[in-house]
Order: sequence, then structure tokens, then C-alpha cells
Amino acid sequence: MGCLARVAEETLLDYVTRPKNILILSYWSLREPLTAAAVFPYMRILSERSDVGTIRLVTMETTKKFLPEVDLDIEKVTHTEIRSRKGISGGIAKAELFIRTVFVLIRMVRREKIDLVIAKASLAGAIADLVHFLTGVPYMVESYEPHATYMAECGVWERSSLRFRFAHWMEQRQLVHASHIITVTRNHRNDLIREGISPQKVHVVPSITDLEVFRFDPVERQRIRAELGIPEGSEVGIYVGKFGGLYFETEAFEIFKRAMDGMHDMHVLVLSPSDHEHIRQLAEEAGIRRDRFHVLTVKHVEVPHYLSASDMAFSTIKPSPAKRYQCPIKNGEYWANGLPILMTDGVADDHLLMRKGLGGAVYREDLADLDQALGNIRKILDQPGHRSMIQGLARRFRSSTIIQDVYEELFGPDDAGSASGG
Repeated sequence: MGCLARVAEETLLDYVTRPKNILILSYWSLREPLTAAAVFPYMRILSERSDVGTIRLVTMETTKKFLPEVDLDIEKVTHTEIRSRKGISGGIAKAELFIRTVFVLIRMVRREKIDLVIAKASLAGAIADLVHFLTGVPYMVESYEPHATYMAECGVWERSSLRFRFAHWMEQRQLVHASHIITVTRNHRNDLIREGISPQKVHVVPSITDLEVFRFDPVERQRIRAELGIPEGSEVGIYVGKFGGLYFETEAFEIFKRAMDGMHDMHVLVLSPSDHEHIRQLAEEAGIRRDRFHVLTVKHVEVPHYLSASDMAFSTIKPSPAKRYQCPIKNGEYWANGLPILMTDGVADDHLLMRKGLGGAVYREDLADLDQALGNIRKILDQPGHRSMIQGLARRFRSSTIIQDVYEELFGPDDAGSASGG
């Protein structure tokens, strides 16, 4: 009996003192731009901690469209992909992938002695919650947002549908069972606390951006403009992302067109993984000249070059009450490059700054005040040194030091990592 007690004691001490094994679950493909923007920066910071031993990244590979290759060159990180089964499609395929991922993660947690599961957003959080229920492994949810409510408010899901009810139920379970919840806006944290969630459990980390990677580069500005045939004297408005669903579709192209009409010899540049022919068709229907409209799919690491070639940016998100809880990753990337943003009012914490003329301008859903918003963008562009001032907003509200501070609060100070410059 004494021998068994001694073994148990040694196992417990080993658990306390050894570097921890972390599993990160992403609901998006490894090659989705969203993964590079919303997962990679967090993994880099975790990998620098001396108290982190291994990081297992698990991605759910559901997309069948072309996506550029990515380099996963982060220390301590190994990648596992879980693909949809061939021969099934639609809701059955999604349900099968969801259930299979739960059991793959259960085996992984036990085999690799995972100490913590980090789910990226609430869709992945639903899987992490079931893995926690079946194994006891603790989990936390980063970038937690009410996804089911977003989808209902923008008309993609019916509130009476099984999909909405299941997703909403799982979001509520995460608020109860997750060790920690990290929201992306103060609005959301404050509302969750008012609903009874402990303030010690809920933290805020806006969608962070690698400020060095996304900095303005005048050399790339000239190169990209030359490749696209854009004169140096022309202004460029850029949009990075998809259309439809949570984002405007036809309205986005009306916004592009009116910006082109109001700015100086403007070209519009779209970086999107969506179907290019469909995007060009929407642009043509909006009356946008083909010779001033450019659409590409590029690697995420190349996005800063195209931002540097631009003068302003679009963030065309469908407004709804819950969008106060959203924090568009693209906004941080735009700001890091020094671009003022033309954005829908009422989105994220950012709109409160833009209403004051800081970092951009906002317009109402009906676009009735769009010309006024464009005039406010014009004022920003005419300010000497405006790019540098906007980059200051990125340093204050999108810096990686924000998540570093939260990790120190959750995991404790990493003295060894700090001493080695990690």
C-alpha cells in the first residue's frame, strides 16, 4: 500500500512540474486564412513558454475549394487534420465529422497525456466540451462568440432549427464547464458578467495581429501596384475576406462602387478565397469597371504586401445586436498597416472609436450616411502622418502583449521563458 501511495505521489508531482501538453482545436482548415490569422499567433506565444511541452493542433478539413499552402513552422507544434468522409455530404457529413472528431480527440487526450484543450471559438468549444465530459480534461475557449445568434440574426439559420438550438445549447454549456472563456470584446464580457458568469472566468482578448508582419512596406507598395497595373497616383480600397453569411454581399459592391465614385481614381482590390467569377459578376452588376477591380486569392503571409499597396480598407459586416460582440480579425490587420477602415456601424468595440474619427468611419445598415462616412475617410487620408497614427491604434488594441498578459494570468508567470527572451 505504501508503494502504491508513493507511485501516486510521484505521478502527481510529475503532473505538476513537467511542461504541459496542450491540444488546440480549430474548426477551420489549416489553409484557411482565418486559421493563419486567428490561431497561429496564439500558438507562437504559447510555444515560447517554458512550461509548455508540446502543442497538438487539430484542424477540421471540410473545404473542397482551392486554398494556398501554408508553412506551419512553429516550434513544439505538430498538426493533425480530420477530413470529411467521402461519399456523404450536407448535414449528415457535418454531423459525422463532429462525432468522429470527438472520439479522435478522446484517444489523443489519453494517448498524449493532454493537460489542456484550447478551443478556437464556440463551434470548436462544443467538441471540447464533450471531450471534457468524457475524459475530464479541462478546456478553455478563445475567441468565444455567440455564433448561433450571429447566424440567426443574419438569416442563415432559423431559431427553430435543430442546428441553431444545438449550437446555442452547446454555447451555454461552455459558459458553465469551460475553465476560462476569452471573449473578443468588452461588450460581451460585461454582458456575460451581468448574466451571472464569474468575472474571474471571463477575459477579453481582441483579435490580435502580428504588428511586425503587417507593417506598411513602401517597397511592396510599389511592387504590387506595378504588378496590378495601378498608377502610383491612384487610390486603392482593399477588402479581405468572404461575402454572404455574416457579411454583406450585393451591398458590399454598392459600397465599393460609391467609394470609387467618391475617391481619386480609385481601384478596388479584393483578397478572397471565394469564387472569383461570382465576385466579378457581382462587381459588374454594381457597375464597377473591370479594369479597376482586382480579385485574388493569396497566402496569408502575402496579405500585408497588398495592404501596403492600398490606401483605405472595407469591413462590410452585416449589422445586428450581437455584432457588438464580434472583433473582425481583418480590422487589426488593416490598422497594423495604417489603413483607415470604412465599416458598418455597431460592430465590435471598434465602432466606438470610429464614431470619433479614430481609425476609420462607420455607416448605417441602409447606407443612407455612406457619403458622409466616405467624407470622414477623406479627412483621415488628408491628414499628414495618418498611417502612423492608425498603427498606434493597432499597438494599443491589437498587440500580442494582450494575450501574453492573459496567459500569464491563467498559467502563471513564465520566469524561465522571460529570462531566455521567450
